[in-house]
Amino acid sequence: MERKFVNDWLDKLKQYWFSKDINKAVSLFNKTTFYQETPFMKPYTNIKEINKEWQHIKNENIQSIEIKLLAIDNYTVIAEWLLKQNDEEYDGIYEIKFNENLECTYFKSWEMIK
Repeated sequence: MERKFVNDWLDKLKQYWFSKDINKAVSLFNKTTFYQETPFMKPYTNIKEINKEWQHIKNENIQSIEIKLLAIDNYTVIAEWLLKQNDEEYDGIYEIKFNENLECTYFKSWEMIK
């Protein structure tokens, strides 16, 4: 998998999230069968559940989002993210897996208040 593709995908995620374009953000997960925003919650396994999860960003005061690619191993990506919203700062790590067609099939996030 090419670094350019991954950076473009992460940039789209960041852009859609920051602009609160839920439909476009969720479209990145059309083939995702495991989606977990924190290890303490049950993972979502279909696009309907993922879409419902994304609805909460409508009410967030998002001040900044940064996403940095850390590693690519075959079709698995590790990225660091930093979020400032509602005057709080969060940081975490994404583990993202893609299939041979470069569609996201697995998305897991770890987060903590900075």
